Amino acid sequence: MARRRARQTVIFLVGALALYFGGVLVLGAIPVNADFEPAADGIELCVRSNGVHADFVVPAASEAIDWRSAHPASHFPKLERETSHIAFGWGNRRFYLETPTWDEFRLTTGVMAISGIGDSALHVEYVDRPHDGERAVCTRVDRAQYDRIARYIQTAFKRDAGGAVIRIDAPGYGAADAFYEARGTFSLFVTCNEWVAQGLGESGIRAPAWSPFDGALLRQLRAANRQ
Repeated sequence: MARRRARQTVIFLVGALALYFGGVLVLGAIPVNADFEPAADGIELCVRSNGVHADFVVPAASEAIDWRSAHPASHFPKLERETSHIAFGWGNRRFYLETPTWDEFRLTTGVMAISGIGDSALHVEYVDRPHDGERAVCTRVDRAQYDRIARYIQTAFKRDAGGAVIRIDAPGYGAADAFYEARGTFSLFVTCNEWVAQGLGESGIRAPAWSPFDGALLRQLRAANRQ
């Protein structure tokens, strides 16, 4: 009986994994907003990845919004210089704070993150403009699309009674980044990359139908730039 149950468990797990990764391949190849075309004179919007995790990268200040007002230099006490852009990434709070490098990755932290247990956080970093390449894609969006992206990012922050974003009292990974309390729950189905994909999709920008990993996200944006 025990062997039968073990076999059934293995079959279930293999089937669930096959279904999950099949969904990744199929839905990642299906675009939403397939008719999106970059705006020739629009605001630049970039998506960058470290090979696992994707972020939005936008101008630190533009005619649409000056992000520096909500994320002043006082939140980044070691910030050495002004940069042209700012990056926003979303994910599991515990994973963010306890895994500054992959050398410090712990299986228990990863399992807790994908299980949908725990709070989320936003990672904000002042950066230079990323170069288009294997791990970054930039496009241009019109003002209405950019405004929707900005609202999407702003809505992800938890705020205090006065409406200000809440900085987490924890060191960043370097001199130019900080963590903030965030809304939503990270899981196997709503990952950091899917958070970016949902923001693009809701803003009228080409994105995969579902993208728990970064590959489809970058491919769909590259396809938009080739149209």
